[in-house]
Amino acid sequence: MTHTRPSGTNWSGNHRYRAAETLLPADLDELAAAITGADSLRVQATRHTFNDVGDTDAALLSLENLPVRIEVDGDRVRVEGLVTFAQLAPVLEAEGRALHNLGSLPHISVAGAAATGTHGSGTANGNLSSAVTALEIMDADGHRHLVHREHPWFPAAALGLGAFGVVTAVELRTVPTYTVTAEAYTGVAWDDIVADPRRLFASSRSVSVFTTWGDPAHDLVWIKTTDADVEPGYVTDLGGRPIGDDLHLGRIRTVGNTTERGTPGPWHTRLPHFRAEALPSDGDEIQSEYFVPLDAAAEALAAVRAVASTIDPVLLVTELRTVAADDLWLSPAYQRDVLAIHFTWRNDNAGVAAVLPTVEARLAPFDARPHWGKAFTMPGETIRATLPHAADFVAAAREADPRGVFRNAYLQRTLGL
Repeated sequence: MTHTRPSGTNWSGNHRYRAAETLLPADLDELAAAITGADSLRVQATRHTFNDVGDTDAALLSLENLPVRIEVDGDRVRVEGLVTFAQLAPVLEAEGRALHNLGSLPHISVAGAAATGTHGSGTANGNLSSAVTALEIMDADGHRHLVHREHPWFPAAALGLGAFGVVTAVELRTVPTYTVTAEAYTGVAWDDIVADPRRLFASSRSVSVFTTWGDPAHDLVWIKTTDADVEPGYVTDLGGRPIGDDLHLGRIRTVGNTTERGTPGPWHTRLPHFRAEALPSDGDEIQSEYFVPLDAAAEALAAVRAVASTIDPVLLVTELRTVAADDLWLSPAYQRDVLAIHFTWRNDNAGVAAVLPTVEARLAPFDARPHWGKAFTMPGETIRATLPHAADFVAAAREADPRGVFRNAYLQRTLGL
């Protein structure tokens, strides 16, 4: 018999799930029974989303009680169950392998990150979904399908928002392990950041700029370098000074939980901003993020900075990152290198909802795409207009799930699914 628990809230508490309970199958047979007995179902992973993408009026389902398996085979790794990047990374490292990138939080699940297009930073680094080479998906009839790169559903399902079924396994491409050195700098002027954004963000493997849109003395450039980087000293050429132990991410309170800086270490201990064994980020927050073409970065940043006083009362910090282009239909980086403009807000739903339309209006001329798992108010038709294959995604999802078991109000609102 499948166990259940109350669905509760998302990670930060800003969203209470409409579904009263979450089903907790213990094996694939129980999972199939739970799916086939449901009229509507959505998967709840590590709950690190800030909207209703993973919600439903019916039941939720979690894989947290299923066995976890991680199998490394050459340059591929297969993960089954609710595997987080914090669990996966040490296993890869022990085999001399690595992922091309990691997000700022290692606490999130592999399948959930892929499903929503979560990312790290780097002009040469695609989002985490771009490492997916195959998915095993259980459909509404309890049957499992292998969706590989040659499968017609792949460019939709690899970043599928849960619309194709329950992902029971993910296969990822890996690379040889590598060493990273992280350092944070202050003193870089805003004008130097926007003068040549592509050069700044391409100077090291991963570059993040933290800002509250005001005095540059309060801004922070966090770079993560390898031996292969082209201009690791570029930030110091711009006047950047290492901050030492005095790390402040805007107005985020908890900064003693960040990863080590100043010394080289394995990729998975430096690429995330926050340590796997510590509280991720601030916790008491809401997040939003918008993606604009990297070639329009300076103009887009100027547009947002013009409304800095409007957003300031609810802003904790903005982080600027980059993501390389990919070929996944719903990816915010579909066929274009992008600048990701991320907002960490105070945990104030009404306050955030009041300022988001202002931000979105300022970014509209740049065909901004929102992060699927974060707070936004953009209407569906606006989002779909920026994605050439939105209609193809809907058609593939309907073919995969003709009964509509895995659809919800979010998918209807954003994609018309």
